[in-house]
Amino acid sequence: MKLRTKKLALILALAMVSSVAVMGCGRGTSSNQASNGGSSNGGNKKITVVVKTVESPYWQTVKKGAEEAAKKYGASIDFVGAPGGESDINGQVTLVENAVSQKPDGVVLAASDSKAVAPAAQKLIDAKIPLALIDSACDVKDYLSYATTDNEQASYQVGKKLGELTGGKGKVAIVSFSPGAGSAIAREKGFKKAISEFSGMEIVQTVYCDSDKAKALTLTQDIITAHPDITAIYGANEQSLVGVARGVKETNSKAIVVGFDSSDDVIPLVQDKTIKATAVQKPYTMGYDAVENIMKSLNGEKIEKNVDTGCVIVTPENFNDDESQKVLYPLK
Repeated sequence: MKLRTKKLALILALAMVSSVAVMGCGRGTSSNQASNGGSSNGGNKKITVVVKTVESPYWQTVKKGAEEAAKKYGASIDFVGAPGGESDINGQVTLVENAVSQKPDGVVLAASDSKAVAPAAQKLIDAKIPLALIDSACDVKDYLSYATTDNEQASYQVGKKLGELTGGKGKVAIVSFSPGAGSAIAREKGFKKAISEFSGMEIVQTVYCDSDKAKALTLTQDIITAHPDITAIYGANEQSLVGVARGVKETNSKAIVVGFDSSDDVIPLVQDKTIKATAVQKPYTMGYDAVENIMKSLNGEKIEKNVDTGCVIVTPENFNDDESQKVLYPLK
């Protein structure tokens, strides 16, 4: 009996040692995953997406794309925008600096001002945090990738379309959104280039609405008062375009409205032919591509540094075409 008791005690002791060893191994594996931010396939990776404002259908569509890519790779998204809206440059700078201290696995950035946001963005790069730019340029060199519409080319197409609509004649005004935003600069440049190719057309005024629809409406009314014979007005982003269209309708002006972007507010204005043409971007693709590029880089995969996500010039005439419907309703 004594021999059997000793054998049983030995077996129990060995079992306890094995159990402790297994538990120790389990804790070691978990700790290792946490310190490395998760698996190479994206588990536990955290990506901060800093946009110009969260209060916009455009940026919410960007969010949807970013979330879908994060889901694919098992990562999580922190989606933030400047509290004061697109003109709140200092607010966005603070968000970028917060990201530096929080040390996410990557940052997606749509810079409100290409120069003003650059120093904070550079801190991300210096901290070895992958930076994927979307929508608007930022004056840093070593960013990971840049997914955007070719704003200059797209606005050039809008300008050429306007030339066709006016017969190449008339006075034109521009309601843009922010003089320092890279996308605004490019959209003005491309549009002006197109208009300059029509000898009978001239740009008589350029104003900025700070991405505020009500302000864009008031500015449009002021333009029409100052230039009763205005032929056309170009709205350089969604808020500008909606404000311009509403201003033209409220004053019963005959000015032709063209612009940039789409939203639930823009769509009915195209349908009722107040807006004659708008360059519709692919914000879902921007958000998706940016997050995917970060995840691929973390996994050691090669990525394309600069990507033109494309756009479609939507008019009342091609509104129901498949290509137009896909960009107008990207989440359907």
